[in-house]
Amino acid sequence: MMVTTGLLRKTLSAAMAVLFISSAALSNGVSAYTHSGGMHSESQILSAARNVDKQIQPWVDAKNDVIARADSYANEPTSAVSNFNVPGYYQDTAGHQAASSALQVDVNAAYTNAVAYRITGNTAYADKAKAYLNAWAFNNQDVSGFDGTLVMTYAGVGLIHTAELLRNYAGWGGKAQFEIWLQNVYLSKAANLIKDNSNNWGDWGNYGAISAYYYLDDTVNVNNEITRLRNKIDTSIASDGSMPHETARGDMGIWYTYFALAPITAAAHIAKEATGTNLFTWTSPSGKTLKSALDYLLYYVQNPSQWPHYANPMVPSATNKWPNNLFEAMSNYYNDPAYAAYAAQKRPLVVIGHHYAWAMPTLMKGGMTLLDENFNTMTAGTAPQGWTINNSANSSATVVNTPSTTNRSLRITDTNTAGASFAQYNIPVQQGVVEVEWKQMHNSLFSYAKFGVKSGGTYAAELFTTSAGLVYRNAAGTDVLVQALSANTWYTVKLVMNPQTDTADIYVNGQPKAANAPFRTAVSSFNQVEFAGGWGSTGTIFIDDVKVSN
Repeated sequence: MMVTTGLLRKTLSAAMAVLFISSAALSNGVSAYTHSGGMHSESQILSAARNVDKQIQPWVDAKNDVIARADSYANEPTSAVSNFNVPGYYQDTAGHQAASSALQVDVNAAYTNAVAYRITGNTAYADKAKAYLNAWAFNNQDVSGFDGTLVMTYAGVGLIHTAELLRNYAGWGGKAQFEIWLQNVYLSKAANLIKDNSNNWGDWGNYGAISAYYYLDDTVNVNNEITRLRNKIDTSIASDGSMPHETARGDMGIWYTYFALAPITAAAHIAKEATGTNLFTWTSPSGKTLKSALDYLLYYVQNPSQWPHYANPMVPSATNKWPNNLFEAMSNYYNDPAYAAYAAQKRPLVVIGHHYAWAMPTLMKGGMTLLDENFNTMTAGTAPQGWTINNSANSSATVVNTPSTTNRSLRITDTNTAGASFAQYNIPVQQGVVEVEWKQMHNSLFSYAKFGVKSGGTYAAELFTTSAGLVYRNAAGTDVLVQALSANTWYTVKLVMNPQTDTADIYVNGQPKAANAPFRTAVSSFNQVEFAGGWGSTGTIFIDDVKVSN
């Protein structure tokens, strides 16, 4: 069943209501964080639903995959047990797998049905998901066995994500009992017992704990887990990007490196959602970074014959989708084409059945702020940090104290009729709908100050100033007036870019100005925003509050 426009409106309206409820709760001191949240924010869910509604790939294929899996559990009974007892995998493989499956099958069913509910709005999926949540919340009281704590942590975290997706569903009456189970079983008898381990057990414990504490709105313990995560990044990653505790695992070293990085990066994602802490770009006190570990894994999973730790290491089979799922998720955080290219080999990526970090990264790839720049923390008189600046003679792009010393902006000045200054910001490649917004002002209107969204060196959306005001140039090369402009006035311009239809909706100061405006050039993705001075004319333009989201 495809998501219709009417259903999308229903999903959008419901999500906006959820955001209102969450904000109201926060103001009343009830909720510390936005819910749904954690691994799957409301903006992420809205982004997925929008991309599916607009028939954009690979979201459509990913949605169909998830729906098919959810439907396959329509008649699947719950398998919750009072004592989740799992023997060690290397001591009793068959016993381990049999005991683990009770939880893993239920988490599969719960998680896929919860996502299906949030994408389609069909409450039958929500009711199926809640049955599994309630079964474990009301029946499971203990965790035991050599691997019980680990399996409960890495599989049970999927129940937390399910609960977040259903948190605002009025039909789920087991929320209070689920919180009791989180505290008394999941945290006390699983995640918290292993989160200080130095290997992947500790990584899963840390990720499970921060997921649970986010759900419980426990700000103190969320911050404690972020501190623990910082320490893990600093101590578990070597200077060359390897993870010694995992590379030492014989022929399974590549797998275990993935199995450690999946929860570490998922925990970093929740840390960013909870507090804005960005550990994806953080460098630890001893110089360690997540990026170095990811690069190490990507290189050797593609070049296993060069793996320096063990001859003939195990690598994913043709049907295994790890670590493609990890790099699908990371391609949203890092502007590294190699990540997206590796992920694309096996899309759509749905990795469920064992552990639950980055289980549905293709469908849920979105809802992130890729750029939010107000220039206020930058030094006036310097080029903006993180931007690529190309200046012709007698042109410049610098941060200035406009409107004030506490509210800075980017000034692009061009006194060269044969050149211009270009300010460009690169984002990870985006194949879905992207929103780009900025504020602009000029002291005196001049022609060909340019604003655009690009794919490589090609303009998808191209807007610029003329004597009449702000125009966009369409596929036929025709300039269409969008907005008359007055000097010394700030205008907020927003583009909603759709690569499936090669069109953009254009807004100025929140008012729609053009719907389905044709791209200047058809493209399949975007990776850059650009602002430039007047080529062929001279003048000054100010840019501020640049935002890009997917």
